[in-house]
Amino acid sequence: MKTKKLTIVGYLVGLIILLASIGRWFIIYNDLSQAVLGSSIGIIVLGSSYIYQRLCELSNEIEELNTGIDGLNIWTRNEFEKLSKTKE
Repeated sequence: MKTKKLTIVGYLVGLIILLASIGRWFIIYNDLSQAVLGSSIGIIVLGSSYIYQRLCELSNEIEELNTGIDGLNIWTRNEFEKLSKTKE
């Protein structure tokens, strides 16, 4: 499965936010509450990107499954038509 562009952008933005928050609030200013807040935002962006990618993969799998089920449905209807014609 190909990774979506929005997922890649989300991963990059999340990593930038996470690294910038660690650099700014842990190293430069040493404010733990701001560091936790900034790191949490970065982690939320990373998690959202992962969930988006996973939902895209699942929707593609469901579409493929529906195609198979539609084929089975068409085949079954044709078989029932053949059976009803042979009884007549």
